Amino acid sequence: MIALIILLVIVLFLIFILTHSEPKQSKYARNIHNINNIDENYYKNINTEKIKEISPTATSSIEYKKYYRPKRYVITINELNFYNVLSEVVQDLNLVVFSQVSLYNIIETRPELDFKTKTTYFNKISAKTIDFVLVDKKDCRIKLCIELDDSTHRQEKRIKRDCFINELFKSLEIDLLRYPVYKTYYKETLKKRIQENIKEHYYID
Repeated sequence: MIALIILLVIVLFLIFILTHSEPKQSKYARNIHNINNIDENYYKNINTEKIKEISPTATSSIEYKKYYRPKRYVITINELNFYNVLSEVVQDLNLVVFSQVSLYNIIETRPELDFKTKTTYFNKISAKTIDFVLVDKKDCRIKLCIELDDSTHRQEKRIKRDCFINELFKSLEIDLLRYPVYKTYYKETLKKRIQENIKEHYYID
């Protein structure tokens, strides 16, 4: 009888322990919990007064719609038609194509220049882009730049810009292919032109 009572007490004790203990968290769950706590603490401890001191407009409500508007398209329809064929060609050549690449992502001012000179020459390229840039799929090394010349390139302002790009790239020995706009692009023709214009003679390691 005593043994039965002891057994019953043990069973009741085990039931109590199992129903009142919290489930053990996995290592992943504990990490997520800790990260959330860090994020909450970070935002709770932000010193907004210090932010205002550093940048008075950082927390102000600026009506950006007065100054900007969203663009609907990243590239033009002419560029899109060309890109659709180009994207197939680069796969055959084991390359990757980027569109509308800022010029300062392709070239940079020399580190030995003084600040004023560096700023002057950076401003010459800061707002300019190249239509397409082909890079090596393995290490993203630049292989060829392509400009698609549509009717806008006959405008005086555009002609000056193109002359600057041509002289700049020639001086730096950067391969540049200028390709006219056509109604239809032939894959093999474009592939041949690309292969002819990749010369592998610049970008020192």
